Amino acid sequence: MEVQRRNDATIYCLSSGPVIPEWLGDRARRNLSKRDESIRRRIELIQDFAMPSSSSKIVQSSNGRYIFAAGTYPPRIRCFDVHELTMKFERYTDSHVADLTMLSEDYGKLALLLDDRTVALHAPYGAHESIRIPTFGR
Repeated sequence: MEVQRRNDATIYCLSSGPVIPEWLGDRARRNLSKRDESIRRRIELIQDFAMPSSSSKIVQSSNGRYIFAAGTYPPRIRCFDVHELTMKFERYTDSHVADLTMLSEDYGKLALLLDDRTVALHAPYGAHESIRIPTFGR
């Protein structure tokens, strides 16, 4: 990471520095990071860790491996894997997500509270069940 200061503003250049090849194995990456300090201090970012308009809710799994983000217009949820620095999946919903809860350790089971008084249960293959509740959720 390269830091520059111009006109009382700090600019961080995240793309500068050494690049580790994708085909390099885990053991070789560890050995390389032990020897080279510039690789050890390198910052790794999650690809596509953004929403087109805005994000209304972000939840992390209890073991810290997965991050779920609920976005607005069009309403959607995205699952990110922190260890692999990738996006696992993206699912669109019928309504805005008011709250979400992970029902398992991995990204398989998920409960969504939607603004249209619906609780949507999701499984690894997609939407499993949708339950309408009598009052708006909090």
